[in-house]
Amino acid sequence: MHDLLPVAFPVHGTTAGPSLCFFRLVLGAALLWKITADHVFGMARFFDLGPKSLQRWRYEHEEMAVKLLLSPTAFRVFYAARALAVLCALAGVLTPLASAVVSAWCVFEFTWDRKFNTLFLGAMCLPFVFARGADAYLSLQSLLDAPSPGAFFDPARLPLAEGLSWPQAAAVVLVFHLYWSSAWHKATSRQFTSGYTLQRVFAQLVSVREDLPGGPREYFFPDWFTRRFATADPAVVARRWRLPALATVAVEAVLPLLLIFPATWPAGAVLGLFTHLSFTTLLPKRLVPFGLACLGAYMLFLPQHTFVALIGG
Repeated sequence: MHDLLPVAFPVHGTTAGPSLCFFRLVLGAALLWKITADHVFGMARFFDLGPKSLQRWRYEHEEMAVKLLLSPTAFRVFYAARALAVLCALAGVLTPLASAVVSAWCVFEFTWDRKFNTLFLGAMCLPFVFARGADAYLSLQSLLDAPSPGAFFDPARLPLAEGLSWPQAAAVVLVFHLYWSSAWHKATSRQFTSGYTLQRVFAQLVSVREDLPGGPREYFFPDWFTRRFATADPAVVARRWRLPALATVAVEAVLPLLLIFPATWPAGAVLGLFTHLSFTTLLPKRLVPFGLACLGAYMLFLPQHTFVALIGG
């Protein structure tokens, strides 16, 4: 593998290729989904003082190593700025600045709402802070410059470098870290590998489904599934979840290795698609942006000429 990787994964400067531009569009769509859902469920009022929101009260009283407390006014300014930045990143307008703002917001959000998928989305914005030309393809400017709709979607119009830019390589490394760290933590957790964690997740979703935003739509599984995999005897249900839990560890460990080589990339992409569809069934409202960003990042593993051939049909 030491001899194969430099050939399969050459790295050059900071110029973004068409696959990184494509990922900018997918990541922007994932972030737009996330901030829209967050706004619908009341995030704009999380730091209000009159009356004080539950989130603000928890933020003030929880013992945390880092606490970046903002006034309600400053929070609303930052809140509006990150929404504008997401739209700019999606359109390829002032991409480095917009990506830096979105990444800063995700880090800030993580200090009071510790969802690791939020941290992943913020980290995936960082390569665009340093990449040049991330707006050359699938951007507002390229749409205005394109002579036809077909030309707008055709990546062959861009000059191709011999290898990937280092910001794109950094994004690939982040995806490797995501999958391997997740696999490691799951593999070393007796609760997860025994199936107990998944049993508790579904049992909890059943118990609170009527109280969640949107009512029972958050938990959409049929009664036969609920009886067998959520509300039956916990020990029995945990044994039923053990095989899916072990399979999850194996898939997350092998997936980046399949994606890194063009010959096995299609198998990795299909396996990843089914994996993230399965993850999304757990928390569909929360994990759609995460799954979308992960699947979009698969294109970053391809050599530039392979990506151009794939998109160009």
